[in-house]
Amino acid sequence: MATAEFVTPPSWLRMPEEDARERVLSSRNRERVYRVIAALDQWRTMSVEQLEALVDIRKFASGERSLLSAMWNAGLVELCQMGAMFLPGERTRDGCLVRPAKPGRVLRDLEAQMSYVEWVSTTAGTRFDADRQFARHNILSTELGLRMAEFGNVGTVLGEKLSTMAMLAYAGVGDPVPTTGAKGGSDLTLVRTDGLRIAVEVTASAHGRWFYDKVEKLVRILHRRSLARTGLCVLFVVAPRRELASQAPREVLRKVKQDIQRAVRAYPGTHRDPTAARVAVASWTDLFPSGDSASVDLRRLPVERPTGPGYLGDSNATNVWEWAYYLDAGSVPFAPDRPEKMTAVLGNASGVRGVPHAVRHVAERPVLSDMVVKSAGFDVVGDVEGTKSLEHGRGAAGAPTVPARLVY
Repeated sequence: MATAEFVTPPSWLRMPEEDARERVLSSRNRERVYRVIAALDQWRTMSVEQLEALVDIRKFASGERSLLSAMWNAGLVELCQMGAMFLPGERTRDGCLVRPAKPGRVLRDLEAQMSYVEWVSTTAGTRFDADRQFARHNILSTELGLRMAEFGNVGTVLGEKLSTMAMLAYAGVGDPVPTTGAKGGSDLTLVRTDGLRIAVEVTASAHGRWFYDKVEKLVRILHRRSLARTGLCVLFVVAPRRELASQAPREVLRKVKQDIQRAVRAYPGTHRDPTAARVAVASWTDLFPSGDSASVDLRRLPVERPTGPGYLGDSNATNVWEWAYYLDAGSVPFAPDRPEKMTAVLGNASGVRGVPHAVRHVAERPVLSDMVVKSAGFDVVGDVEGTKSLEHGRGAAGAPTVPARLVY
């Protein structure tokens, strides 16, 4: 559009394409670029402010030759600002929306220079793509993930790309993924310190058959896959648009509850593992009454579940829904079949650059270089006869260590 002279980019976004390519491929910017593309690949769309908070990068869009400008001119990201970024006048850069561009030449060049460990940490072992772009939906999901990572009693937080039902209900616990019944996924996943997974669906409306179909599919998976085996629960967070009527949030919440009750009746689970205890609903306005406030119980994540003594078939029954706290093991207990399998994600996710920085603190990350050695049939890296051990330093130098680019 700029070439056609329909719009004129602001001065801070003007940069020759070759200069931009050189900057994003520079080893000096390698870590920051990897973090940005990892976050966008996992969460899809976010504001500059959210991006800086998620990956712990300051002044990403500051200055006349910002890294954001370089990534945009190199074709790695797409930008948007409500009210038209390219109109005259200065605009707040923190509010710019950023999303991944369709994979192109520069992204392929970036991948070519990555070590295997860097590639895994940036992509979580999946391919780059630019699908599933729903700006408001993705921004709310990112915001919820950021707030829970900072203030919630969580072990880790995973973005949309790592929240598929195939991963959460099957592959993530070492089980084969069926050819049917495992498609789709959630917007993010909160993982408790004991490994309980809470797949979160952010919804603005619940009208039409499509929403019930989504609820039914998720409850059906809970019905088929036990809590002890998968650690999987589901949470619907109702976040209607502001421009709707003032009672709209409550109306949408009521409709979501009706559909959940209907699905739980159809797929109740077992007496010891009822689906009613594993599916819940929460209102965004209850969790966050205003832009700068939160529920006093946010750390424990207050939710409502259809576990009361009322009749599930009565959508007007007032005693079907009961309060619980998903992030409190005392309120929602979890006894996994294989505890070590459930908590392995905490260390594994700490090495993924697209995971919120606030929860990338677990030290027990897998050593991928050791895994490569083991796959080659060796237990250890042996010493050459007549040389000093690799485990000891020489003179003033310390013992050899794995290069940073090979550390997950």
